[in-house]
Amino acid sequence: MVSWTGIRKKYFGMDPVSTRSFRLKFLVFFILLAFVAVGIRMAYFAIDPGQNSTLNRTDNLNKVFNRGDILDRNGVLLASNLPAYSIYAHPKEIEKDKIDDFLDALEAIEPPIRFDRDREKQRLLSDKNFVWIHKRISPDQSQQVNKITIKGIYTGEREVRVYPNGRLAAHVLGGTTFGEEHVNKAEIVGVAGVEKYFNDLLNNNDSGRTNLELSIDIRVQQILTEMLDLGIKRFGAKGGSAVLMNVHTGEIISLVSLPDFDPNRRAEFITTDTKNHNPLFNMVTQGIYELGSTFKIFSAAMALDKNYYKRDSIISTLPIQVRGKEFKDYRNHTEMTVMEAVAQSKNTAAIRMALDVGTEAQRKFLMDLGFGTKSGIQLQESSSPLVPSQKQWTNLTLATVSFGHGMSITPLHLASAYAILVNGGYKVYPTLLRANGIEEGERVISPKTSRDVVSLLLNVVENGTARDTRIKGYLVGGKTGTSEKVGPSGEYLEDKNFVIFASVFSGKEPNYSLVIMLDEASAGDGSDYERQAGSTVVPLTGEIIARLGPVLGVIPENQLPEAI
Repeated sequence: MVSWTGIRKKYFGMDPVSTRSFRLKFLVFFILLAFVAVGIRMAYFAIDPGQNSTLNRTDNLNKVFNRGDILDRNGVLLASNLPAYSIYAHPKEIEKDKIDDFLDALEAIEPPIRFDRDREKQRLLSDKNFVWIHKRISPDQSQQVNKITIKGIYTGEREVRVYPNGRLAAHVLGGTTFGEEHVNKAEIVGVAGVEKYFNDLLNNNDSGRTNLELSIDIRVQQILTEMLDLGIKRFGAKGGSAVLMNVHTGEIISLVSLPDFDPNRRAEFITTDTKNHNPLFNMVTQGIYELGSTFKIFSAAMALDKNYYKRDSIISTLPIQVRGKEFKDYRNHTEMTVMEAVAQSKNTAAIRMALDVGTEAQRKFLMDLGFGTKSGIQLQESSSPLVPSQKQWTNLTLATVSFGHGMSITPLHLASAYAILVNGGYKVYPTLLRANGIEEGERVISPKTSRDVVSLLLNVVENGTARDTRIKGYLVGGKTGTSEKVGPSGEYLEDKNFVIFASVFSGKEPNYSLVIMLDEASAGDGSDYERQAGSTVVPLTGEIIARLGPVLGVIPENQLPEAI
């Protein structure tokens, strides 16, 4: 090692050299020192190919990748980082006749390391300076790799993102990949879900490690996922979705879309299959659907709020003509109360209430419920409703929209709208972050109308199309919907539909809205109603609420203490 003391002794008086000789030697020394520095720098680049040459070397050496954790509302860990390793190689250093031996040894490692042998062999045979072999192996696997004594094969430390609950809340969490990579560290970046939406916050190391606390309750998520999966199998459905919301805060307690995926292995679920459900597709926030008769409560709510009707007002359910098109119900009735008409899901009653309110007021009311824009949820995987323009909003549009056709929204929009109707009538915005108290938004309907709507929804379960939701001890309200799919030529397909049940619970002042949807479900009993909501998603919802009640702390009505 050359020391500065040695240089000083040699060049500053210990040798009887001339000043000219000293200057020459001093210059030669620093030229050599400069070459050494350049050599070291080039060597570092050779072993650190993940480096972006446009970035400052010192900045990268000091950069810390320390992504924050994600927790549920009770502090349960949903996503975190664990130490791991990568495998990389310098093909030019490898003795080519030993490549097969290395790959044999790599295949023998337990637990197995997934890799494409033919692909890796070709890359190792190349004349490249550097190749990645695997970017994510465990410490134990790394130790086994290091025992394979072949020159040119190396392992490097890094952290990886892990999801300890596997598939649970997959569409909420989303997933990650590696961003800026080096052989001894790697940046973790979100590619979907809250991991992507809050990527900068989770990776903000300037102010210390930042964790993210969600509104999700993983216990509820597990119950809802299991029950929805059982319902899909029971009714032979292609898929399904569920979303549970706190009607006062907008907090999403659970969001499920099936089929789903494991965010630990997200890349393996990417598919180009268009015939079946894409596991990465979020039916709750991305899918837009005509949600059928669930819209009839909106027609009743706006008519009640504008004092055109009361709950016990008499309304006709005879066939009705709108701009030359006749609308009629499956079973005709001459007159009944508004409450009865909603319970029996009468299209003609919904049309008459909407006509009395008018096209302009109807459109404004639905826009006030949030149907004109994206839901605002903290997921980039979200869609805007498909809504007719003001010019297109004729009386015919009014008629079809009054019973849930002619415009399409997401199930999350529906859950939010039902929350507004039953929480006293104020706007709430869906959120995946845990809320700190209730912040009432702008008023949409009056408190009295909100109470009337709750009574209408409770009556649907007690006396209408959702009687199979009745659960001993729990007061549940809701509205069914059966929506036929649209064919390639724009025609409705009678044998292919979505069944929906939008419910609220428990009691006359509900705290939760729950929307369950099944794709092409059938009770399989051969009846005229086997493909309708009342025979499929309605009984499923009742079973789900019975399971959720104790976890949510909802006390059955028959166990409430008597008033003093």
